[in-house]
Amino acid sequence: MVSNFERILAEIRKEAGQIAPNYRVDPDSVVNLIMGIVDLEDQHRVKAQHGIKKKIRQMIETAAIQASEVR
Repeated sequence: MVSNFERILAEIRKEAGQIAPNYRVDPDSVVNLIMGIVDLEDQHRVKAQHGIKKKIRQMIETAAIQASEVR
């Protein structure tokens, strides 16, 4: 039996594989960013965290900088 997590991860990987080449980014980097944000949001749901929007913005900015360095 496949869990919800596994189905969601498979769908995210599929979509990342389709869109990443258009933006010249590594699909695994996209998946890692998305899953990191999902994890942070899940932690926030369980126990409220201060500055979650800022943390997510920083994650996205870091991923964008890393992607631009690879190009």
